[in-house]
Amino acid sequence: MVEQHLEETEVDNNNISKNELKARKAMEKMGLKPAPEYTRVVIRRSNQALFVIAKPDVYKTAGGDTHVVFGEVKIEDVAAQQAAAAQFLGPIDQTAEEPVPELVEDEEAVDEEGVEANDIEMVMNQAGVSRAKAVNALKAHNNDIVNAIMELTM
Repeated sequence: MVEQHLEETEVDNNNISKNELKARKAMEKMGLKPAPEYTRVVIRRSNQALFVIAKPDVYKTAGGDTHVVFGEVKIEDVAAQQAAAAQFLGPIDQTAEEPVPELVEDEEAVDEEGVEANDIEMVMNQAGVSRAKAVNALKAHNNDIVNAIMELTM
């Protein structure tokens, strides 16, 4: 039975080295049994990194407390996935908010003298406010973009 299982594993994974084959035989000699019910193994190292084995070969003791896992490890970065998801969802939220400031723009005419158009656009996009509010905030803070955005968002 031991040799039969190892031969099946060898057929499935043509890239098994001699050392790995010896290690698998040693695991079975120590009494560890193959556990084919595992299809994916995830080891959490920290809040940001996951070690994932997609198609593992798992051996476990008779008591079930100890597991030995063979397979190709891939590292998944949770923070990068969350940032990508946030970036993907971010433009959707902004497009939903943009039409409202445009309607307010038409209603109010504001003197934009002394304020750069790029600064106004940046404050509008970052704070999600109308052009009039962005201009007023920039004038109140002497064209300081950071303070204008902070005033509008806090």
